[in-house]
Amino acid sequence: MGKHAIVIGASLAGLCAARVLSDHYDRVTIYQRDELPDSPDNRTAVPQGKHVHLLMARGAAEFEGLFPGLLDDMVAAGVPKLANRPDCIHFAAAGHVLGTQTTLRKEFTAYVPSRPHLEWQIRKRALAIPNVELVRTSVAEPRYEPAGERVTGVLLDAGDESSAVAADLVVDATGRATRLPVWLDQWGFGRPTEDTVDVGIDYATHRVRIPDEVIKEKVVVAGASREQPLGLGMLLYEDGLWSATSFGTGKAVPPQSFTEICELADDILPPHLSAALRAGEPVGDMAFHKYPMSRWRRYDQMTRFPKGIIPFGDAVVSFNPTYGQGMTMTSIQAGNLRSVLQSSDPDIAGRLAQATKKTTWPVWTMNAIGDLALFNAKAEDVPWWYLRVGNLFDQFLGAAETEADLAEWFLRRFSLLDSLYMVPDARTLGRTVRHNMGLLLAEKFGRRSKRFTPSPNDRDPVPSR
Repeated sequence: MGKHAIVIGASLAGLCAARVLSDHYDRVTIYQRDELPDSPDNRTAVPQGKHVHLLMARGAAEFEGLFPGLLDDMVAAGVPKLANRPDCIHFAAAGHVLGTQTTLRKEFTAYVPSRPHLEWQIRKRALAIPNVELVRTSVAEPRYEPAGERVTGVLLDAGDESSAVAADLVVDATGRATRLPVWLDQWGFGRPTEDTVDVGIDYATHRVRIPDEVIKEKVVVAGASREQPLGLGMLLYEDGLWSATSFGTGKAVPPQSFTEICELADDILPPHLSAALRAGEPVGDMAFHKYPMSRWRRYDQMTRFPKGIIPFGDAVVSFNPTYGQGMTMTSIQAGNLRSVLQSSDPDIAGRLAQATKKTTWPVWTMNAIGDLALFNAKAEDVPWWYLRVGNLFDQFLGAAETEADLAEWFLRRFSLLDSLYMVPDARTLGRTVRHNMGLLLAEKFGRRSKRFTPSPNDRDPVPSR
């Protein structure tokens, strides 16, 4: 399709974009301002990397499609692999502990890499591609030609044509701090409109060494709820250490010490899990991070857009990180870019914006409903039906506490595996209504319906995705 493509930023998104571009351009150059580690270490440019990250099952499959052999190599490096193992996962959403049976109806395999490890694995693969080159320097701005309304490369020094590097396509993978809206305004295209949700997320993380014999789970998630604005995620990573990330929603302040994290665990986790955390040895110092706002820059709604440049990854949309979907949505964007380039349509930016809209809208909408209806978030021009759908979904999650099929339905879709839409079909809704009506009638008449009284074996508090 072209001779040279440039990617600004060696983020996870930038590396995936470079991988896709390498099949369609003779050369791909990644410009990265910061030094990149040679091992799976945290980067200062990725402050959120120290906190818990989930790799959804859909994301694992997408990344494997881009980088064959990635998953096996991660497992060989110690990354936990949960092959159809519901006993290894505890999952609570909006105050509801979801339960499944010991054996899942559908095969499900989860991988649990830390963010630094996954990025390192992908980085070494992307940079091993013969026509991909990494240049450690910053890009001042794209080089824009008004006559053709086209970006023709980048300037390494602002306003200095002698520093220009020509390219057929420039990918902005600079993340949430992207300056593309500013450049578009300067070039006469205007800025994209933005959809935002003021989620007010505040993170606090401590690494912990927990003895293997005191805990069988590998993934522990206890989300916030209306009544409890604090949540907690605990994941066992490839180095044998746990990351325990507490978070506050709606600007609630999370624990500020390991002792306070343990106290939160006592409140929202089953006793055996909070006891396991207390049996652990804290490692290193606490890490803190704030995520004030989810943001979707609506490039799909722009009527004019320059040729030769595309936004990618968090430069387009950044999701509430407590849902753990960011890395997976990046992998889906990479799939969108691959499809657009394979189509040979010259309007790369327009086609990609529409494809990204299609895959973003259902996830963004369900997240926004959860944030606004259940987690004290704020936004402007909230659709009237958000709160009603949020209340209905809360009822669904209540039914999923004891209905294994409903729990599995939810967790597979939460993992973006079966569908990006979390809208139950009529049969699933019917089961939810029957379940909740049974509980209501049992309470009204002072007895529990036998049909809805789970036995200890039925009510497995450790679900699967």
